[in-house]
Amino acid sequence: MKFGPEFEKLFFKLSLAKPKYLEKIQKGFYTSEEIDIMNTLAKKFHDKFHETPSKDQMLMLVNSDKVKGNVEESLMELVYNTDLTQYDDEWLTSTIESWIKWSNFNSTLFDTIEYIKTTEVTPDNADSIISKVKTLINDRNSIVFNSDIGLDFFNAEDHYSEKREKVSTGYQFLDRVLSGGYDKDGSLVVYVGEQNIGKSIYLANDAANFVKMGVNTAFVSAEMAAHKVLKRIGANMLTIPMNEYDQKAKNKDLMKRKLEAVGDGLTPPGQLFVRQFPTSQATVPDIEAYLKQIEEERKIKLGCVVIDYINILANYRNPNSENMYLKIKQIAEDLRAMGVRNGWLIVTATQINRNNYNSSDIGMGDVAESAGLSHTADLMLGIIQDDMMRASNEYWLKILKIRDGEGKGVKCKLDINYNYMRLHETDEVSNSNIHSL
Repeated sequence: MKFGPEFEKLFFKLSLAKPKYLEKIQKGFYTSEEIDIMNTLAKKFHDKFHETPSKDQMLMLVNSDKVKGNVEESLMELVYNTDLTQYDDEWLTSTIESWIKWSNFNSTLFDTIEYIKTTEVTPDNADSIISKVKTLINDRNSIVFNSDIGLDFFNAEDHYSEKREKVSTGYQFLDRVLSGGYDKDGSLVVYVGEQNIGKSIYLANDAANFVKMGVNTAFVSAEMAAHKVLKRIGANMLTIPMNEYDQKAKNKDLMKRKLEAVGDGLTPPGQLFVRQFPTSQATVPDIEAYLKQIEEERKIKLGCVVIDYINILANYRNPNSENMYLKIKQIAEDLRAMGVRNGWLIVTATQINRNNYNSSDIGMGDVAESAGLSHTADLMLGIIQDDMMRASNEYWLKILKIRDGEGKGVKCKLDINYNYMRLHETDEVSNSNIHSL
């Protein structure tokens, strides 16, 4: 369904049910003159009586001397008899909000162009004209629908932080440190490791864990082909050896049984979407548009977004800059903002400076060009593997930065089963003399 007359009837009915939209819709918003008139009448009625007019009240308004004859009674009846319950409420509200924003931007754009065309520019007034245009755009497009006013200090419940929704990390030691797991309210989690140490394996393992826990997850790859990522996650979740995966994937009956068995039997598994973007070309807005497309088309809410990896994304803010520190910092800021804006947990990875790297340990000093991450990320986890550990398929996973609480410097030993691309936590924890453990 596209924006048009049918949408206008539907959305006007929605604005009657949810008066907050009446405040955002200006005269001339609707292409239908009749609906535009009813909208104006409804706004005036609401301003005066703090409620929207009923069908009978609207009938009286449209039959008044000022409006009489401009609105067909049959159209008014059709609008008021529209059944909103046949539509998904989240989709409906999201769509009208997008429509209002676009319509307002569109009208602002034309007004701005008209202002520029009719204004004489001189060396003396150029700056003031630019300021006027910026103000015009900002004022006309600062539409806010979110009714969230934040935390209320004098509301006792707002002091109970554990009510925040969590998702398990898949590692007991991390869950203990993080009081249950990652926050799902826009947290940015970053794995840190040298080239070819296995960052992608960690990200795929996380995606598998999220799905098994019932969390809708998207995996965005800027390096590895989507089918290869899917194979890694599939081997993990379906317990199919990597060297047998392609052959067994041809057996549709087997795959169907395997897919139906995903999860713990209590919680339905989440959905998983995997897509590859061109290396060094994908920007955060590109990724966000793709993720919003998933939510809109599949009528679901994503919980976790895994991105492999931050260093090979493009910085849309400064596309031509060669300053790697600035690039990583700004991309990290944009990723976290995207997560907060949409309520997604963002998990990604960054590559350390090999010149400074000590394979037996890792610290924030090794992050080098990615140092700007430390100011933005909520949690940074170092991946450590020396030659001896590599020979025995072991890693240390170390907390490099944690925004809240104790735990910095704590590390846990993991082993990996490469057949299934699956990480396992061992009982060995270093620096465990903290209250969380």
